[in-house]
Amino acid sequence: MTGPPSPAELAAYRRAVDDVVQRLRDGTVEGQGAGPVLHRAAEHPDVSAVLDLVPGGTEAVLARIAQQVGAFRPSARSNASTPATLLKIYLLQQIDVVWWSSIQPFTDDEDVLGSSELAWLPSLRRRRQLAFRYRVCATGWPARARNHAIRRWAPEREPLSSGLSYPVARPAMIALLNEIATRFTERSGPWKGGLWVNCIVRSTAVQQRLRDLGYSALLPSAHCTGYAADIEMAWLRRQGVAPALEDVLTGYRDEGVLNVIDEGQAWHVCLNPALVSRYAHLAPLAAGTAGTG
Repeated sequence: MTGPPSPAELAAYRRAVDDVVQRLRDGTVEGQGAGPVLHRAAEHPDVSAVLDLVPGGTEAVLARIAQQVGAFRPSARSNASTPATLLKIYLLQQIDVVWWSSIQPFTDDEDVLGSSELAWLPSLRRRRQLAFRYRVCATGWPARARNHAIRRWAPEREPLSSGLSYPVARPAMIALLNEIATRFTERSGPWKGGLWVNCIVRSTAVQQRLRDLGYSALLPSAHCTGYAADIEMAWLRRQGVAPALEDVLTGYRDEGVLNVIDEGQAWHVCLNPALVSRYAHLAPLAAGTAGTG
């Protein structure tokens, strides 16, 4: 393959991933681990066509994934409930890596909040230029008390999410999430809760901290470049409107706009680099930079 994978090649890769994951499920019954399954996957042309574009190539990527899946232990903090579901997340996440591995990630709080490439979400929300909802991870007592009260007295008012690590986003991602939110609203009927975004930008320091706490926070991650988001889905399932959003997101995926990964509570989305210019052009013009507003 020369150049980035096409939508058709990515569709073939996703079908191959489904086959590999099913083999692991079958192999687990027989006592096999991920290693033999992934060894055979390396010979699958639709798998190698994508993974050869990841730094290190197919064999190195699959060996690393086999080690991580082999170390899997069920946890309430993990996005995956079984080795097979973790394997699928890891394999699909390699599309993000193919797209964004050449971009320098944000390393820490200072790197994120000092970036002129990120827009300040609170200023956009005050100007009513956001079509989606979010909250920022609570660090102070008032915010924690507010969240506790909602979870106790109105548990379905908002998702059970810790919130954004930083109240910032790339303009292209803001425009994309606004567009997704608008399409979802058009399809969800009387539902007034809207689109809820759990995560956009993270630093590698935050990502590593989450890994240390047992969360399924992968590295490298497109969140650390600012080109990924996690969109709440479990809350919408409880309200009966998740299928409308699933249809919207799979439509973007099939068109090649997004990589989409079902991570249980949320669906992870990553923007194709080829579409950044389009969405940056659609971004709200009043966005202040990180740390302002």
